Amino acid sequence: MAVELACSNGEAQEADAVVDLIAAHRRAISELECLGKRLMHAGEAEAELIGPQLDAAMKNETVIRRQAAMAPVANVGELKMKAAYFKRLMNNGWCDVDADDLHELLRSFAELPT
Repeated sequence: MAVELACSNGEAQEADAVVDLIAAHRRAISELECLGKRLMHAGEAEAELIGPQLDAAMKNETVIRRQAAMAPVANVGELKMKAAYFKRLMNNGWCDVDADDLHELLRSFAELPT
């Protein structure tokens, strides 16, 4: 399978990386949920330690979400998978999907190889 540009940082990824990126994003969301729960039940001293971890996890989730949105689709099956995943993200309020993510998502659909 051909290697195509899939990340804003210039790293090339294979087109079949869509599944891996979605899985990585789900793990990032899970990590955010865990840290958020810990923060809500933490004392003041522990909250000061969790805060920077939460910020880093939020940044990581944003990067992975953008990579997943940008990842090229190799076939209609991957297109449907990405569309369904981002639909769930938006409808269930799991994370904020911004306009740039949607733009990249639609661009990846338009570039479907024929």
